[in-house]
Amino acid sequence: MSSLDVIHKLRQRLHATAAAKPNQWHTGVAMLRFLALMLLLTLLVRGTAATTLPVVSVTAPYQGVVTQSFTVSGQISPGIGTPLTIPEGLLVEQIFVQPGDPVTEGQTLALLSLDDVRAEIEQVQASMQQHQVQANQLLAGQAADPFAWQQAQQQLDRAYADYQQAAAEGEADVSQAQNVLDAAHQVLAEVEGRKPQRPYEDGFWEMATPEQAQTEQDYADWEAEYATAQAAVQQAQADLEAAQEAADNATEAALSAAQNAEDSRNSAQHNYAKETEELAKSNQTDQAGAQVLLAQIRQEDQTLKSLEALQAAGGAFLAPSDGIVTEMALTVGADTPAVAGLLAANEQEYAVTASLTAEQASMLKAGGTISVMQEQNTGTATLEQVNDNLAQFTVSGTQWKTGAADITVTTMGGTTGLCLPATAVNSDNAGDFVYLVETKNTVLGVQSVLVRLGVTVEERGDGVVRISGALSGQEQIVSASSKPLSAGTEVRIDE
Repeated sequence: MSSLDVIHKLRQRLHATAAAKPNQWHTGVAMLRFLALMLLLTLLVRGTAATTLPVVSVTAPYQGVVTQSFTVSGQISPGIGTPLTIPEGLLVEQIFVQPGDPVTEGQTLALLSLDDVRAEIEQVQASMQQHQVQANQLLAGQAADPFAWQQAQQQLDRAYADYQQAAAEGEADVSQAQNVLDAAHQVLAEVEGRKPQRPYEDGFWEMATPEQAQTEQDYADWEAEYATAQAAVQQAQADLEAAQEAADNATEAALSAAQNAEDSRNSAQHNYAKETEELAKSNQTDQAGAQVLLAQIRQEDQTLKSLEALQAAGGAFLAPSDGIVTEMALTVGADTPAVAGLLAANEQEYAVTASLTAEQASMLKAGGTISVMQEQNTGTATLEQVNDNLAQFTVSGTQWKTGAADITVTTMGGTTGLCLPATAVNSDNAGDFVYLVETKNTVLGVQSVLVRLGVTVEERGDGVVRISGALSGQEQIVSASSKPLSAGTEVRIDE
């Protein structure tokens, strides 16, 4: 219920009160005048505020994709058609067609010097032979020589064999000396086991008996035999020690020789592996070089076939198919370039070329729609290629003419998300944000107040940004304002 409705009802009640209670009439009239005055002041305040509030346009986030576009100036020329390739360096004697002339397959386009054709055939054939020899050499490759490694391996094998032989011979010598020592000990033990009774001391008997004399002789004989057995043991022990030392020395020397041979073998093996690796890299480079030569041979073979066809035609350069000559690059008295001109199909196509920046070339390669405008004529073009930031397109139709044109490329992002006009997103040191319009009920009525909400800009395009943040898609977002804004500001929404 509005304030006017309230006052109207109060007036009705006052009239009723005046009829029933005349004394309360004056009090009611005073109250009614006060309310009317307050209503008037409120309307004045709201009217004054409304004239000073920022007027904003609002929009709601929507699901979409970001598009990006750019427009560049280009040139339209008669259809790209088919390049009329021709061997280079041949003298042009006559030209029989001009751009725009229709031709049929086999029609003579120009006449070239037959002497130049023959000379060029000989030169191309010689070049092909030379390139083929070079390619064969590169394809053969090189292999590392394993002789030093194999020789070192053989020396190592012999050193190991010598070591094993020295160890076996030393072991046999030591074993033999040990056997001799063992036998000497057995003999000594056997002699010790036959030790006779020791005779009495001299003078024990005043007169020696024959038995005593024999005992003393037996004991003396035994002592001599025992001394001989002991000497044999000592000699066998010395021989064993000498055999052990000799075996150790021979084995150690053989082992040292084997280790040296192994070091030499390892060094030779390392050198062989390193040489193999280096040659593999060199062979890889040679293989690449051979492929280049083979490509040149194939190109020379095509040139040779073209030259032989010119020779068979008496120097006449013939149209390869029906069509329209859209460009002629030959000049009488000059040598032929690699492309004599362009031959378009009877259904006319036009070539469009334009220079791009690196960023524009990247956008173009990503795909999109390409439109061409020339004066009042528009059409859709097809991308042919982009080389060194120079784009080439084709466009069909009969409305085009040689000259300048505008090319517009529009690309569409691949991710769908909440989008807003670019003017709705603000930035400051705290980051990117938008202003939401919230409605509040106050004593002065309904007010529209701004609330700041931070967002993340995921992608920018042509006047549109894709954002993420705490948005549902139902909010009222400020997209334009008549005055600078800040959070908490009351605004008036432009109807």
